[in-house]
Amino acid sequence: MDLPSPLSLITKPIAWLCEKLSDWLLKRMVLPTYRLSHERWARHHRLGSHWEPLGEHIEFSVDLERPTDSAPKASRIAFRGKTTEVTKLKIVFEAWGGSVRYPENITVYDIDERPIIWTLANIPCQDIVVLDDGRVQFSIEQFQLRRCELLLKGGTHIKLPDSMIATLGHNWILSDEWVFRWGLHWNVNSIKWAKTSIQEYWRLGFGRPKVIVYSPFSNKSYREPFWRIGLRPIGWVMSLGWVVTAQFWLALWSRQFNLSAEDRLQWRWKKVSE
Repeated sequence: MDLPSPLSLITKPIAWLCEKLSDWLLKRMVLPTYRLSHERWARHHRLGSHWEPLGEHIEFSVDLERPTDSAPKASRIAFRGKTTEVTKLKIVFEAWGGSVRYPENITVYDIDERPIIWTLANIPCQDIVVLDDGRVQFSIEQFQLRRCELLLKGGTHIKLPDSMIATLGHNWILSDEWVFRWGLHWNVNSIKWAKTSIQEYWRLGFGRPKVIVYSPFSNKSYREPFWRIGLRPIGWVMSLGWVVTAQFWLALWSRQFNLSAEDRLQWRWKKVSE
């Protein structure tokens, strides 16, 4: 019969406690912060966050599928009326990337101020494509609304010119910060910017005066105090990436700070008027 060693009797309970504590901290602190950061990103990118005019009577909003979208994934376009009710709308939504075009015929009836959502089944997901010669391009780079025809409620038939070509910037994959956890992709731009502000403080603000005035007419040479020079190594250590990450999460865990609307760590009890 194998008897547990004295060391295993100590390490196993400690490992179990560490796992439970880690899971508790992730769900109580990390998950709500991820949700807040992702919601701020989604508020500016989801369908309906931006509306573009299509003539005088219609406006539209587009949200093209990304690999980071939660299921079910789909590209969608929404239409809504601006003034007169539109009895019928015929249009071709055409997207292209590289040398490939993806057209989709759309016919919508009875458009009023309530948005009508159309799923773009023929439009592929936005993603990076690596070609055989090693070049990189995006599956979808531009889109345009073409061959637009309107039938107004009074019977007036209108043909509209093609819309301007919209070019996708793909900031969501080139510049944004994403984390995959709990089976979902989370946009953590707000967390990244908050940690960047902490790092900038330690590198550029710590131990330095808030206002520095330089004058070409001054005849006195400025010598920085030795105590201020001595603070620079402290600022350098505190600005290290893992140290900044620890500062950020410890500040939230203490519940003395929260993530402000400007994506900065802010004293929880700070007055709004300040």
